[in-house]
Amino acid sequence: MEKTRILYFITALDQGGAQNSVLTTVKRLDKREFEAHVAAGKGGRLDGKVKREFKHVHFIPALRHDVRPRYCLHDALAIVQMGMLMRKLRPHIVHTNAPKAGILGRIAARIFYRKAKVVHTFHGLGFAKEHGKKHFNFFVKTEKFCSSMTDVLVFVSKKNAAEAAQLGIGKGVKSEIIRAGIEFERKLPSNFNPTSKKASLKIPSTARVVLAIANFKPLKNPLHFVLAAYKVLGKMKNVYFIYTGDGELKTAATNLAKHLGIEKQIIFPGWRGDTDELLAISDVYASTSLREGVPMSLLEAQAHQLPSVCYDVDGISEVVTDNRTGFLVKVNDISTLAEKIRTLLRNNNLRERFKQNIERRDFGEFTVPVMIRRQEQLYRSLAPKKQNRRRSFFRRKKYGSRRKFNSKGEHK
Repeated sequence: MEKTRILYFITALDQGGAQNSVLTTVKRLDKREFEAHVAAGKGGRLDGKVKREFKHVHFIPALRHDVRPRYCLHDALAIVQMGMLMRKLRPHIVHTNAPKAGILGRIAARIFYRKAKVVHTFHGLGFAKEHGKKHFNFFVKTEKFCSSMTDVLVFVSKKNAAEAAQLGIGKGVKSEIIRAGIEFERKLPSNFNPTSKKASLKIPSTARVVLAIANFKPLKNPLHFVLAAYKVLGKMKNVYFIYTGDGELKTAATNLAKHLGIEKQIIFPGWRGDTDELLAISDVYASTSLREGVPMSLLEAQAHQLPSVCYDVDGISEVVTDNRTGFLVKVNDISTLAEKIRTLLRNNNLRERFKQNIERRDFGEFTVPVMIRRQEQLYRSLAPKKQNRRRSFFRRKKYGSRRKFNSKGEHK
């Protein structure tokens, strides 16, 4: 029986929640039933790794992150390249992810390969009013237009789904909530030593640690993390801050830390392959993001029973319960963010109570098996019905074929 071919589009194979979700899905789909292909723009940090680990990987040279007028020709070329790939692979389902790939991929599907069913996942809505009213309105109008070319819209958080509906995105289009999932069973190396790990980062063994796992892009808002660290360190000295990842604002964050005189106690180690170990040495997880769907790094912090202090945006409150498993803070309220971090760092009993509450919570809907099961159910509902070839064979044997009749309709 023919497998259901699914073509995933994502803007770039960088480290991030959307990429992790897509690659985990591709890896875990039932190979007897589904044939998965991944297509992305070139130059991602994970290009080589994904090419080695996955069988069907394709690159779209013209696909780029930037949304600027000067890249209009690249975007048009990317649509053509995506369309040509669809015609070559003939997918039954095109599943787009991330804002840029989502917009261009859906346009390409409707121009070049209308046979495919089109699914788009919002891993967060990807646009914020903080970037300006014109920018926000442009993306809302664009998403409305692209939703009309989509068979199913998938949201990872209920708040994103509600906001999209309020904005008129996806009106009349089928939608589903499918959570991003992680493996909640976290394994540390057998020789893991918290003191040694801290020493490798030049952190004293007795110091408290505040961690953020994110990239240095505007929506992740790393400068607020630096400013909150400055306010915490104004009243507590034996605290170190770690912000992993890379991106366009890393230089600005580094310079701000130097300007504030806290460069020795705020660490920017780049992308890491030891995030579980970093979570294990941390006392508090912090998020200053302006937009999130369901942040996988925050789920990983929950897997380590790590209390969190976060800006209350999108799906954050669907993971963290305020004053029970962490603290939710109004966006841009840096002073309260710092105050809540200090509260957790100073109060061992409070941190322990939050940890116990996290441990008791059922995170079943955020697990990989549930995510995969829901994705497979969606694909089955969209896949073309498979013909029963054996039945067709016996029908031909019983009734014959058209070639056995003459022009008058009589048997030859």
